[in-house]
Amino acid sequence: MYLDERSNSILKKVVGNPDISNKELENKYRLSRRQISYSFSKINSWLKDNNYPTITRTNSGNFIVNPILIELFADNTENNSPTQYIPSEKERAEFIILILLSSEEELSLIHFSSALQVSKNTILRDMKAAQKMVNQYHLEIAYSRMHGYDVVGTEWNKRRLLIDVLRGVFNIYKGEIYIQQFVQLSSANIEKIKEQMVEVENRLELKFIDERIKILPYIIAALLKRIKKGNLLKDSYHIHYDELSDTKEFEAAEILIQDIENIPKEERLFITLQLLTSNVLTSQFLTESELPHLKRALRDSLELFEKKACIIFKEKDALLDRLVLHMKPAYYRIKYALTTEYSILNKVSEEFEAIHFIVKDSIKPFKDYIGTDIPENEIMFITIFIGGHLINSGETISFKKKAAVVCPNGVSISRLMENTLRDLFPEFYFYQAFSIREFEKLDLDYDLVFSPVPLQTEKHLFIVDQFITDFEKRQLRQRVMQVIFGLNSSVVKIDQLMHVIEKHADIHERPGLEKALQEYFSLKVATEETSTKKGEQLTDFITSDTIQVIESVSSWQEALSLAAAPLLEQGVITEQYITAMKNQYTEMTPNIVLRLNVAIPHARPDDGVHKVGMSLLKIKEGLLFKENERIHLIVVIAAVDKNQHLQALLQLMKLAEKNEVIHEIKNAEDAENIHQLIKTAL
Repeated sequence: MYLDERSNSILKKVVGNPDISNKELENKYRLSRRQISYSFSKINSWLKDNNYPTITRTNSGNFIVNPILIELFADNTENNSPTQYIPSEKERAEFIILILLSSEEELSLIHFSSALQVSKNTILRDMKAAQKMVNQYHLEIAYSRMHGYDVVGTEWNKRRLLIDVLRGVFNIYKGEIYIQQFVQLSSANIEKIKEQMVEVENRLELKFIDERIKILPYIIAALLKRIKKGNLLKDSYHIHYDELSDTKEFEAAEILIQDIENIPKEERLFITLQLLTSNVLTSQFLTESELPHLKRALRDSLELFEKKACIIFKEKDALLDRLVLHMKPAYYRIKYALTTEYSILNKVSEEFEAIHFIVKDSIKPFKDYIGTDIPENEIMFITIFIGGHLINSGETISFKKKAAVVCPNGVSISRLMENTLRDLFPEFYFYQAFSIREFEKLDLDYDLVFSPVPLQTEKHLFIVDQFITDFEKRQLRQRVMQVIFGLNSSVVKIDQLMHVIEKHADIHERPGLEKALQEYFSLKVATEETSTKKGEQLTDFITSDTIQVIESVSSWQEALSLAAAPLLEQGVITEQYITAMKNQYTEMTPNIVLRLNVAIPHARPDDGVHKVGMSLLKIKEGLLFKENERIHLIVVIAAVDKNQHLQALLQLMKLAEKNEVIHEIKNAEDAENIHQLIKTAL
């Protein structure tokens, strides 16, 4: 019988602290009382099998641990032999990997059984666990009668596996002795590298992280052993020489390998990477030209965090400086896929859950700069920095319900819908708007969804039009508050009010009265508030130069060409953009018509947009829309991103709701008059 990892961990905990309570064990390992009891049954069976005294308990639940066990498992620093330590299944699997990647002879089950002092059957079980670990690095443990056991795959992935396993083994009891034993490293060799690293720190003014400087000599020694053996990197084309050769770490690598001849450039770069991911520099950082770009990306991420979390960082510059310093090694870990698993971060993720969620949604500027996805553990380190800063500043972040906005239409409309809902529901944390396809592919953690079309979801789904009036906003808010929080608001239901009026008065024009009541009881959105918001105004884009008045057009396609002409002449868009609009909107569809008054065709920013802009085409005769409706106003929108034109688009939406102003624009004869009407209405 062999002891599983969980039972092994519990055994060590109880032997190290016999006074620990059963409840403390349950909380520490997140197990039920029954599971703890089962583990102790296995522990005692294992102890009996190995002729050790078992662990018993008093009536009050205290553990009785025989002194022989305490002496057997005690951390005796005088003893340089790890033979008294009982490795777990996972640890034995790591030992197997170290042997596989370090041995200079053919390996059989007998070699592993002898080295680990367990039976062949146990080795076979452990080999399966080792295979699972190896698979995560796109490697495989293979066996042949001629060559025995070996790890098959690229040298780059073998190096990544070796380094991660070295770090894992280093942290267990007597880990350094195990590494020396299984990697076959001499103490003299390790001491020499340690001395060279001290020389590196002194000569180049480098400062290695304390916990990393302990493991680094073993990593360097293991790598040099593979290099001497002829296991060289052949797939390291993605390591950029120019990026690494002018760093102090490259100089440090030269010092560490000065006694070894004929080391290829790629190997020098790889050792440089190990140093880069293990230290904090007090002077140099990346290159002088790259530092401002990295710092700007991190600042943008912090500002995005502020926006999403609705806070303002105190002493943000100090936080940014600390974050930049941390990102020195993280930059290379991320870029070259050298991030290690950090089990210590599991508890941190619970402590900073709300912060971590927002960090993950705010990291895009840094991700865009580095050019690759950011591993979860690296994001967690950023969470720790921000969380610690907030705690020191006396700030907290409460966790909000998470809402997803799904819109089947283009960037502008989806962004408009998203911002409308953000303003309406400040209680919720909103993701950026998704298309239906994006929503179906993403594995999102959300509580409710807003969409103009039905979706497959187990969470609360609210069907909402892409363009809603103030009264519809109030009705939607009442419905959402009732469903999500069980809150009732005092919103006036017009149909019920009309029913009361009918009992006491004759109604001659029902539609007109309903509309008047809706306007009276609607949410009041002050135009002054709209005009003071940041961002360019509608009249900054729609000017006399971008407004055209024509009598009629023969088709929707012709209308698109004419409406976009001012933007084309000004160099705002290219012909490609007009073609993209025509392909996207072969006809005028409801999803691009605001309040049956204004059509807003547009394409994607990468379809040929040089800068943000809008143009307005007024067609006196109008274009037929639906059965009896005619659209007289077409506004072409050219956006470079999701934000720059948003304020103007919000104003255009408000304008489309003002039927009186729209009527005046329809009757206006020239561009100057139309521009003035728009300006007055905002």
